[in-house]
Amino acid sequence: MKKEYKRTLCIIGVILLIVVNFAFFWIGYQSFMHPKLSEFSITNIESVGEALVLNVTSSNHATKYEAKIIKDDEVVYQTTSDTEVIPLTNFTANYNETFMIDVVAYNKNEEKIASTNQLEYTYQDATFLITQDHYITENQDMVLYLDGYNSLDHYTIELLYNQNKIYESMVTGEDILISRDVVKGYSGRITARLKNSENRIVSTFNFYLNTPVVGKLSLLSPNDGYRTRWNDVTLEFLGGENANHFYANLYVGEDLVNRIEVFKEGKSVIIPADAFMENTDYRIVLEAVYEDYVEIAETLSLNVSIGVKETTNPVYVSHNPTFIRAGTTVELKSRTANTTIYYTTDGSEPTTESNVYKVPIIINGDVTIKTYAVSSNRYDSAVNTYDFQVRDKNLVIYLSPSNQNGNYGVSSTGFTTEMEIMNAIADVVETTLKNHGVTVYRNYPSGDINAWVATSNYVRADFHLAIHSNASSSHEARGIEIYVDDAQSKALSIATNIYNNLWSIYPGNNVSTYDRGVKYANGSLGEVNDDFLPTGALIEVAYHDQYDDALWIMQNINTIGENIANSILSYYN
Repeated sequence: MKKEYKRTLCIIGVILLIVVNFAFFWIGYQSFMHPKLSEFSITNIESVGEALVLNVTSSNHATKYEAKIIKDDEVVYQTTSDTEVIPLTNFTANYNETFMIDVVAYNKNEEKIASTNQLEYTYQDATFLITQDHYITENQDMVLYLDGYNSLDHYTIELLYNQNKIYESMVTGEDILISRDVVKGYSGRITARLKNSENRIVSTFNFYLNTPVVGKLSLLSPNDGYRTRWNDVTLEFLGGENANHFYANLYVGEDLVNRIEVFKEGKSVIIPADAFMENTDYRIVLEAVYEDYVEIAETLSLNVSIGVKETTNPVYVSHNPTFIRAGTTVELKSRTANTTIYYTTDGSEPTTESNVYKVPIIINGDVTIKTYAVSSNRYDSAVNTYDFQVRDKNLVIYLSPSNQNGNYGVSSTGFTTEMEIMNAIADVVETTLKNHGVTVYRNYPSGDINAWVATSNYVRADFHLAIHSNASSSHEARGIEIYVDDAQSKALSIATNIYNNLWSIYPGNNVSTYDRGVKYANGSLGEVNDDFLPTGALIEVAYHDQYDDALWIMQNINTIGENIANSILSYYN
């Protein structure tokens, strides 16, 4: 019994020893992998030889210290050091200027701890007081004034040209005069440096001798607050004479996020799209600079909003593929300007190695044309397939004007209800089509969308067109728009042709924001849903609740109806 008891104690002892050893190992491992930073503080700033240094107490396990000098809540200087003595290299300020200083310590895992205090620091060295223009001519003496000068202090002034010292003198008062003879024969930037008794540079000022003056900039376009898709931004401006470099500085909030050199072409510069991020507001500051004299550059600024990268509009065709007369000339188009269209006629998928569309294609027999479009700063379009079949067929059209009898327009223009006026337009479309031998069916206003779609399918309509007018909550929107199901719908081409032709006679077609274009319902509209109808579109003929649009509709019912009918006739050849 005693032997078993002793054996049990031994086992327990071994287990406890293992647990204790593991605990010590684990604590040591964690300390090694995650060394804990201890608290530390900022002590002071002092001059050490030619350097200004910031001193902090030590934080255990710190591998670096990051210091930030802050003025009016903005970081004006930032540096790092792997020791508790942090050199403030090239930091200068104005006499009596006050800053707050923060320091953060990091360990090897980039874990961090902030100092327990902030240091308030006031710059006490004398500095140049800027009282004159940077520009001087060879007939001018150089004049400088010191702010905070004390006769008990010892300062030296130097002049440098291309980093070479050309003049040095002791400072004997707060007013400094340097004879023009010192810089005779020079041109360009002359840098004045003020050094204290420890030979530390405490202030600098640049003169520009016989330097061409850059002309002041004034912006012509775009307007401040300009909004665009993700795209190049072209700045049109006046001025900038004598500048041989132009830089675009891009700010998001107060942060400079990009600086690139741009090149002047006439009176404009182009900032490329890849300089921007999508869905971001920017302040653009354009600098016109002579040589590298940024200090005396001329600038202009504006705010722009950059949207998303859009997709190139798909390729549509000028004539109906499902039945077409032999010898018909077909055009390939995209609503996106400046596109390159690629196509194949052998059934293969088009690539940038495929045929480039340059001239219309003559259809003499059955052929499958696959297309897609490419444009700069946009995604490539979807691939659209058009199976052209040479055959005769009697054209059948189904018209579905609005039955919304409660939608009133601007009464002072004579616009009554959407139902009444859209049916009046449909009357003109129907008459014009029938006069050209087209079979036309109409919806019954008392019916519903399910009945209209069913009837359209029953009569095997080649094209189903719903005709509506639009309205907005603000009653200020204007323009035309037409819907198909998606970018690859069979109705895309006929809908685009109808839209383009009607847009050409719309009175606001010189205003880009009214150009609402071809839109995709993506299954949300029954009369354009590809699952319900083979070829359906819905056009919104302007806005009946906006005076100018409503007046245009009322004064042009016949013109609008004939324009739509002629678009259908030309598409179906």
